[in-house]
Amino acid sequence: MIGSVNHRKVFEQLFRENYARLCYHAFSFLNDEEDSRDAVNDVFEKVWINFEKIEQTQSLVPFLYTLVRNHCVSLLRHRKVEERFTKESRLKEEAAIEEYMEYELLLERLYGSIEKLPAQTKVVFRKCFLDGKKYQEAADELSISINTVKTHINKALQVLREEYSDTSLMLMIFFSKK
Repeated sequence: MIGSVNHRKVFEQLFRENYARLCYHAFSFLNDEEDSRDAVNDVFEKVWINFEKIEQTQSLVPFLYTLVRNHCVSLLRHRKVEERFTKESRLKEEAAIEEYMEYELLLERLYGSIEKLPAQTKVVFRKCFLDGKKYQEAADELSISINTVKTHINKALQVLREEYSDTSLMLMIFFSKK
């Protein structure tokens, strides 16, 4: 074991003599000066914390090179994980934006189709599907029978089914009902 009296001087000398070369060694892995300096600093910090435990049976320089290499490889693995996560997040965000835009277009298309319905059918359909009212509530508000409400709803749905063969728009109608 390194004596506790002079371990600070030995460490300082080890640091001064090897810091620049270890930074260059780290740069050969990381291709970034700041990351290389950070990696070497991390290694020296770990060595300092455990300096009294390190046996000095042989030179510490190869040991430092190994520590720096291992730390750089670990950082590169971490970078790769971060890049993959960033890419996946970006793809998910783009998909969500695209899905939202498709939803907005479908909704706009639906509202356009509703506007083309006959006046009374449009009013009944809006009350029941867009305002979330029950058939009886719509009938009471419009002073018509519940069977008339059902007739208008069936008429509206028939027109919309004929206009839209794709199921996505019809599903939106049913899921928008509260």
